[in-house]
Amino acid sequence: MNYGPETKENKMFLQVNDLIKEYRTKKWFKTEKKIVLNKVSFEVKEGEIFSIVGGSGAGKSTIGKILLQIENINSGNVIFRDKPLNETKISDIQMIFQDPYSSLNPEMKIKSLLAEPLRAVGINDKKIIEKKVDHIMEEVWLDKIHKDKYPDELSGGQRQRVGIGVAMIVNPKLVVCDEPVASLDLSIQNQILSLLKKFNKENKTTIIFISHDLGVVYNISDRVLLLQNGEVQEIQEAEEFFKNPLSEYGKFFLQGTEKYIEK
Repeated sequence: MNYGPETKENKMFLQVNDLIKEYRTKKWFKTEKKIVLNKVSFEVKEGEIFSIVGGSGAGKSTIGKILLQIENINSGNVIFRDKPLNETKISDIQMIFQDPYSSLNPEMKIKSLLAEPLRAVGINDKKIIEKKVDHIMEEVWLDKIHKDKYPDELSGGQRQRVGIGVAMIVNPKLVVCDEPVASLDLSIQNQILSLLKKFNKENKTTIIFISHDLGVVYNISDRVLLLQNGEVQEIQEAEEFFKNPLSEYGKFFLQGTEKYIEK
């Protein structure tokens, strides 16, 4: 395992220590064990965009699910802002999903989808909710005329902006983005990435960006973690990772990515 130098002075606020995640399945009379994450350790700095990359089945999305407490861990621990992950407020870590359609309730209007996270954290005053919904719609570049529409009445890019609004309306400290632009065409991808960068810069929102699109990763990331078969191969500053991968797998994984690197 190779770890590159850390040049930023930002505070470490997420620590993942020796994480092991395994699944057990029964086949006939035998229980089979599959290790998805094997002693994965890394730290994320407050205010950075930290990308996780790797081949199919590397364990990228599993890390996201663990941080959202959708999946349990078999061993290891996660410390978020000096507290165990299970003591984290639900509003502090949010997720932006790959498919903005399946992640939004098709029977709820946009204003209700955006209001739901506020109610989940105990905000029930209608005037406050309306004000916050209007504000977040402006923040994610959605016209207020869409408030009374349903998800299937919006374009893919508009639905993803709703998904970002749902995550951001409670002012999370950390947002996990799991392939957030994979289902969008190039021009819409750029809009969504610009929006994520805006929240990162203006709100100091820390972002974990999970993606297989190395061009996107190169352009949005501060640092990159490379996984192979559930094990960390290296962690580097993004530009250094693309120009000078430290691991043998990194050199193989980045073949053909020279076009992303500014000469």
